[in-house]
Amino acid sequence: MKSSWSRVSIFYLFLVASIGTLLRAAGHVPLPLQYEHLVHAHSHVAFQGWVYTLMFLLLTHLYLDQGQIRAGRYPLQFWLTAVVIFCVLVSFAMQGYGLFSICFSTLFQLLNYWFIYRFFKDTKHLVSLPLRLIRMGLWLGVLSTLMPIGIGILSAKGLNGSEAYQSLVYTFLHLQYNGWFLFVLLGLFFQLLEKNGVDYDQSQGEVFYKLFTAAVLPAIGLSLLGMSFSTYALAFSCLAILLQLTAVMYFMRSIQGKLSTWLQEKNFWFRLCFLIFLVSFLLKTVLQSLSVIPLFEPYAFHNKWIILSYLHLSLIGVISFFLIAFLIELKWISNHPRSKTGLAMLMLGFVVTELLLVSGGLGAFYDQHILISGSASMAVGVLLLAATTTPHQVSQ
Repeated sequence: MKSSWSRVSIFYLFLVASIGTLLRAAGHVPLPLQYEHLVHAHSHVAFQGWVYTLMFLLLTHLYLDQGQIRAGRYPLQFWLTAVVIFCVLVSFAMQGYGLFSICFSTLFQLLNYWFIYRFFKDTKHLVSLPLRLIRMGLWLGVLSTLMPIGIGILSAKGLNGSEAYQSLVYTFLHLQYNGWFLFVLLGLFFQLLEKNGVDYDQSQGEVFYKLFTAAVLPAIGLSLLGMSFSTYALAFSCLAILLQLTAVMYFMRSIQGKLSTWLQEKNFWFRLCFLIFLVSFLLKTVLQSLSVIPLFEPYAFHNKWIILSYLHLSLIGVISFFLIAFLIELKWISNHPRSKTGLAMLMLGFVVTELLLVSGGLGAFYDQHILISGSASMAVGVLLLAATTTPHQVSQ
């Protein structure tokens, strides 16, 4: 397996950013396909094409040797998954939820199960805090795949758009980006510290893991506070917030005073990506907590601009910038002027679009042309990054 295969992941990120730009330009340019279908393609490929494939490469690189990779047929898994994801992209863009998109999504999940089974088998002898977080993330990913079954049943009964249907959709999304992806990412975070000899507080990290894990399922209630039965979800939501805030306190304690010296030794672009991730993670946790306060309910559940800015804070600010920082650390993205320009354009586009979405959501200032320009800046930035990946083996 080669580091240049990360170009597949970055290529999918470019497609995600390009579709996002096209969606934001709707009303100014004619769309080649239905808006709703492109939204589905955008979200599925963000999760599967960008985040999943890169996490696949990082996990195999960090924890498996060449013998395990060959025996587990991980290269075959990777390329089958990459092809299936492209079929997911095309089918959702063409028909939305339909026969082909559902079939290809099912194939993706089967390949995902194959990867999780092999990864658990090949790492069962390893014990560490990073791996506990990663394994929990993978289990939450498996749990999330049960939600589409219920969604399919409700769809067959003509209950699309019902609160039960929406509840399953929100639960699925929560288990994906607050469960699967976030836990794997946090595992990679602590693994990155260990790899660099950063002596974080293991005992504080263990408490963080336990509390953060305990908060996952009650936190589903946070996604349901906009429903008519929100009263029943409120108690679980408050418990989740208490657990999450306490967990993040232990997270910060575990790394307190440990990062500054290490970060000073890193290059500027790694530091910037890493700090964007860290600030975004803390901000995301605070915003989640505010959603239980009635004053903020109209913004958290009914204001599309604020909701979109929060989703992008999670998926771009937290997840994507950490993954890009990891690529820089591994030198899978070279220290080339093109990559620096790409990172600058990506960061600029992210900050501009986030500020504009929040400002528009609050009724202060909004300009569609600036929003489109910010999205286009991110797309071009990602394209430049794709051109600067370096070809060498990703495993020992």
